[in-house]
Amino acid sequence: MRENEEDWLEQLNSVLVEISGLGEIFNSNEKFLILLSKLEGLRITEINFATYRKTVFESISLLREILND
Repeated sequence: MRENEEDWLEQLNSVLVEISGLGEIFNSNEKFLILLSKLEGLRITEINFATYRKTVFESISLLREILND
């Protein structure tokens, strides 16, 4: 979304709400805190696109890890 100059911040806000809710359901653990930290960090608009993209993929991997635990 960001690379297409779409409203990615609104989508990010939705993801953060959903992930926070999952944390409540699954009795928050350290991995949820790391995931939320990574996603919150994406709000920094000054980070370059490569870092942004890398963080998105790291977040996806971390979420998969959490769901498979």
